[in-house]
Order: sequence, then structure tokens, then C-alpha cells
Amino acid sequence: MDSKELVNLYLDISEGLLSKLSLNNSSEDDFDKYLFILSVEQSLDSLAISIASNSGFDHSQFSSYDYINKWKELSNNHSTKNIIKREFDADGIFNMLVLIKKALHEPINESIIVSNETLNLKKLNLLLDRYKEFIIMLRKTLEEC
Repeated sequence: MDSKELVNLYLDISEGLLSKLSLNNSSEDDFDKYLFILSVEQSLDSLAISIASNSGFDHSQFSSYDYINKWKELSNNHSTKNIIKREFDADGIFNMLVLIKKALHEPINESIIVSNETLNLKKLNLLLDRYKEFIIMLRKTLEEC
């Protein structure tokens, strides 16, 4: 399967998982949250590979990198670096993924008045929406160049 098709496949999987999430803290729901994050990460990885291969980006070890390092490499050396660098900011998708993963791994401490960050559907939807916007912006930019 081609990397562009994998981007869409993983995106469809993440949308399907998000639509069935209820955030009721059951073990099945926790499993679906992890699968959702994994699907988004795999889609990001496939998108980075697709962009690199379609634009002739040449780096000898690129394929061995994890998704975040692929994007860092593209943000330093690619024609779409301005679009990519924005997603490493505090409100970008890469930081959102880190915060969501942190919320998944840390149990909620209910013994303090101001609890640690909880995970809700709004955050997951926001991540997915931002990612879709990112894909559209990258694809339009690459098609125009």
C-alpha cells in the first residue's frame, strides 16, 4: 500500500475509534484511546514518508526515524518547513499529541483541589481536526509548488 493511502487509512481508523469513544474509563475505552493515538501517529509517519518521497527529499536514514524525528527533519530541510514548524508550537499537533499521551499515562489525582489534566472528547476531536487541516494545507502547498 502506498504511503498516501496509508495516511488516509490510519486517519479513517482514528475517526472510527473517536466516534465510538465514550470516555467512561473502562478498559476497552482506554484501549481505544491508545489505538486512537497510535493511529494518528502512524498517519503522521506515513504522511512524512509521502511528502519526502513525492518531493525528492533525500536523507539516508530518514526511513529509520520515528514519526516525530521525520517531521523535525522535514521542518529543517523542506520547502514546507514554515507550515511544519508551526505544528511544533504550544498549540500545534505535535505538542497536543504529547499532552494527550501524558494525560493517558498519568492517573487523575482526585485528592487535590486542582486536579491534573483530564482527557476529554473535545481534546481528541481538536487534535483530529487540527491534523486534517495540517494535511490539507500541506497537500495544497505541495500541489501549488
